[in-house]
Amino acid sequence: MAQPVIVVTYNLVIPEGTPHPQLESSVSHSRPIVPSATGYNEYYDTLRAAIDEIKTVTGHELTVWRDAIGNMELGKDVGAKSDEDEGSDEGDGE
Repeated sequence: MAQPVIVVTYNLVIPEGTPHPQLESSVSHSRPIVPSATGYNEYYDTLRAAIDEIKTVTGHELTVWRDAIGNMELGKDVGAKSDEDEGSDEGDGE
């Protein structure tokens, strides 16, 4: 039986013309989960540790991307809605 492995992969799609750092936009992380002969508690402890490790590494990588290209989003108007969206909830129950 093969050793269990946890794998996390992400692929960032950067719009053309967007200046971005020289980082990999497609990354995969994997960590082995060591089976335990003593019971499930050790197995789940190993699983939690692997998930936490990948979460930390991925979080740091995505933070670098956010810091590098995130300021481009500041100029966009997030609160703009189309005319259809504005009246959709009003008058439905009347």
